[in-house]
Amino acid sequence: MRAFGSPPDLSAIKASYMVSLKADLSTLEGLQSEVDFGFAEPRTYQELRRLAHVHAGNAATFGFSALGDTARAVDIQLSETPGPSERLAPLIATWRRELQSACHSQ
Repeated sequence: MRAFGSPPDLSAIKASYMVSLKADLSTLEGLQSEVDFGFAEPRTYQELRRLAHVHAGNAATFGFSALGDTARAVDIQLSETPGPSERLAPLIATWRRELQSACHSQ
């Protein structure tokens, strides 16, 4: 039992989060390929935005502020232009690098 006012032990939650990040990386790589090779469909952009929104909200909690910031930029870009755009591909590439870095930090 933890003392009142002491921070909770997030190690189990973080371990689960790290597993989910690895699955998300695989998903992002597939979605990025669809965008890069011109096979993206509306559902591709919807899934990218959903995933970016999740990362934007959760990453900083576990110490990955750069990942969260980059994901937020993707989320905002896709909310403004929910499809292909000149800015999207570079943002996705940066997000992927941040996600790879987070996955390899443990």
